[in-house]
Amino acid sequence: MALFVSDASASRDLDDATVRETVHRTLDQLGPDECYARAAEVFGDRPEVALSRIQWARELCARALAPVLAGAAA
Repeated sequence: MALFVSDASASRDLDDATVRETVHRTLDQLGPDECYARAAEVFGDRPEVALSRIQWARELCARALAPVLAGAAA
């Protein structure tokens, strides 16, 4: 949700380091509860935008965070 509600442009294919930095920065600024609240607001107010943005955010986060999460599980 942090990447979804960040100011990052969905028209760019961000590199993994930028995705991780954006997620961490957004979580530091807003916290997880505010990220979820803002995401819910977008889905309620602009569902036509929310679907494509959440897909973009999920794809980038899956790619960028997979190595980090795999290391944490080891």
